[in-house]
Amino acid sequence: MTTFYYHIDKHLTGIEFIILTILIPTTFIAMLVYLVKGLIGIIRNRNNLTLLFCMPTIVTVTTFLFIFSPWYFDSEDLESKIEFRACYEGTQNQSYIKFREDKSFEIHSTGVFFANSWYTGHWNKSGDTLFMEFDEKNPGFIGDTLVIRNEYLIEVNKLALTDSTKDYRKNYYLGYCKGLN
Repeated sequence: MTTFYYHIDKHLTGIEFIILTILIPTTFIAMLVYLVKGLIGIIRNRNNLTLLFCMPTIVTVTTFLFIFSPWYFDSEDLESKIEFRACYEGTQNQSYIKFREDKSFEIHSTGVFFANSWYTGHWNKSGDTLFMEFDEKNPGFIGDTLVIRNEYLIEVNKLALTDSTKDYRKNYYLGYCKGLN
């Protein structure tokens, strides 16, 4: 189930998201209980074991090996590769943009009190300028035309103001989030 958490978080909202989010730890705990119960049953019946009797415990152990494996599969791997990314870190919120090779982008913003928003669309780049076209409405905290300046994404209508003050903190910076706040 956690394999598909990326798509669950991106596409589901409301009660469906809450139910699936609660289902993940509930299922994990149930699997732990079932594993312990199965191992105890194998130890108690070790004199007359059959493959059919051991099969549920073998499946549970295999599932745990898959979950904790270093070769863990994430459903985001099904998406186009990331060409570059940018991050914004506020005092009580964080947002990142992934610009993908297929010219799609996604903005994922999180904040206090369980705020969680996704915005998607398509992008093009001409020189140091990014043109973003949102699938639905523009979120309002970022413009649709951005200029890459000093490793920051700056809205074109705020470019003169930003250059005069040299204060880039209110903009997305290129790369992974650094945990500055």
